[in-house]
Amino acid sequence: MVSSLSLFLYEDYYFHFAKDQNGKILAIHKHSFENLRSLNYKLKEDRLYQLDVPTRVYNFASPFSLIPGPLFDPALSSVFLFFSEKPVENSMVYDTSLESNNLHLVGSIRKDLAEMLSENKSEIYFHHGATSFLSFVLKEKFNLVNQEILILIHKGWFYLTAFSNQELVLFNRFEVNNKEEILNYIVGITHQLEFNANYCRLSIFGNSSLYGIDDNWVSQYFKNFAISSPLSNIHYQEGTQSFQNPKTFESFWELP
Repeated sequence: MVSSLSLFLYEDYYFHFAKDQNGKILAIHKHSFENLRSLNYKLKEDRLYQLDVPTRVYNFASPFSLIPGPLFDPALSSVFLFFSEKPVENSMVYDTSLESNNLHLVGSIRKDLAEMLSENKSEIYFHHGATSFLSFVLKEKFNLVNQEILILIHKGWFYLTAFSNQELVLFNRFEVNNKEEILNYIVGITHQLEFNANYCRLSIFGNSSLYGIDDNWVSQYFKNFAISSPLSNIHYQEGTQSFQNPKTFESFWELP
């Protein structure tokens, strides 16, 4: 019954979807792990992941570079990634085309990890973990106001995208420990881009409760804001919908 898998790999836990031939979620497995050996053991014991079906891996635990389509050359992917990190030995570089090749998101993964994830699989694709969120905001850009900031919150870090006149002007990841640090980044970027805090719209996705972010707190700084979840492009079979949670953006939206 399983026709494909999607694995979302973070620094210390993962979850994956098993989908049927109609693309509906059949089952979800979620586990934490301490190191590569622990991850290897859990995936080898995971009967769903061991199926030889087309598999997408979204790797959140690596830097990335976002390259405009006209400048992108697959042969230079490692060079582009050097913009965000020093070259790492024994790593595999991959890229994802977005917005009809207008942008390319380049990331990397350890070769031993890639080989482990690929074992017994005839068809596997690697993407940076930011791909799903970035594909969503790019799809939504024509519904945005002229000054828009969208953030996706995870434990210990968040993604931030900024659009001016519906064109992407910034996309980055920031490490944070509390909501004040999140606010400092947002305010600093608002100032840098010469956005008007009374007009600019701030949209917040993900687990905002991790930092005690709520409507009352945000309204002290931004007049135009929303704490929300995306309209889902993921479909669930009966009995699996309980996994869909506003705190987990990827339970609503995956790279199309």
